Amino acid sequence: MTKFKQNLPILSPLFIALVILHSLFVDYSVQFPDFITTDSQEQNEEMMKPKVIQESGLIGKIAYLESFLVELESKELPIDTDLEETKDSVKRVLIGQKLFLGLVLFYLFLTFSTAVTYAFRAWFHKSIAHVLYPVSLVVLLPKLFIQLNLMAQKDILSYFYSAFLIFTYGITILAYRTIIKDKELYEGFQSLQFSSSLEEEGRSPSNTKTGSYFAPIFHVIVIIFIGILIGNLIYIPLFLLQKHYVSEFSYFIFFLIALLSVFYIFNYNKVGGESKNKNWQNLTVSFAYLQYRFLRNGFLSIFSTILIILFVTFLFSLLLFNIDLIQNNLGLFGKASEF
Repeated sequence: MTKFKQNLPILSPLFIALVILHSLFVDYSVQFPDFITTDSQEQNEEMMKPKVIQESGLIGKIAYLESFLVELESKELPIDTDLEETKDSVKRVLIGQKLFLGLVLFYLFLTFSTAVTYAFRAWFHKSIAHVLYPVSLVVLLPKLFIQLNLMAQKDILSYFYSAFLIFTYGITILAYRTIIKDKELYEGFQSLQFSSSLEEEGRSPSNTKTGSYFAPIFHVIVIIFIGILIGNLIYIPLFLLQKHYVSEFSYFIFFLIALLSVFYIFNYNKVGGESKNKNWQNLTVSFAYLQYRFLRNGFLSIFSTILIILFVTFLFSLLLFNIDLIQNNLGLFGKASEF
């Protein structure tokens, strides 16, 4: 039993991944029927009950939107038909669905990273687990409620899927509890912890030697010049691309992100790979560490944004309070209006 509990952090992400894969192809929505009165009270109550409807998953929705967009751009439509706003709206929705698909795939890969980091004793495995398991507990709960409603509608498949979700929810709780109570010190891939300060990641040691007073001015001029070049040669063309070529621009951005991710994975493998492990093992942990960096930087960005918003809101509120206090007590604004 103890060995089974120790293997739960490796097995439970597999079941969570199966639930995520199922949601990519099959989705459910709750339909509220219109109120129609009949002579029987029992029929009224039955008709007013919300029903769970099975529909296509995220991949099916994206395929439908793409086919619908192809129909809108068809040459068979009348020439005087103006559908530009509709096309732009559909393209925006399509980009939103694809971004959500990217988020779901990141969540899917996170299950793999959680199992891999625990299996190879990586030092950052608890940080990833503290993200995966709480999110999974929140995600699995509404899916379980939907299947229970389908059971009330006498759906045969919902019985099996409900049992699978209950089992997945249970082992997820046990696996997270096992990780929290585990006091063992994991020291695998410690070199990745200091990868940001290593020269192999593209950062050379900083030169502490002071220069002349003209060096900062020269640096500011160079920064302004580079900023003008980047704005005119990169930012403005990218803005025009995302405005007029929405789909192509999204594919281009995803390609750049994937290319940069591959670069970092091989870079982390070179910096933090351990000689006792095989190359594929070091690559899998490097992939997991890239996700860890994404999560850490993402949380830091969100936290910093919230702090900035709160700080600006506080300053703005304080300014309004001071203006109101001066106007009501000192009457300076009223005296100034007399001149």
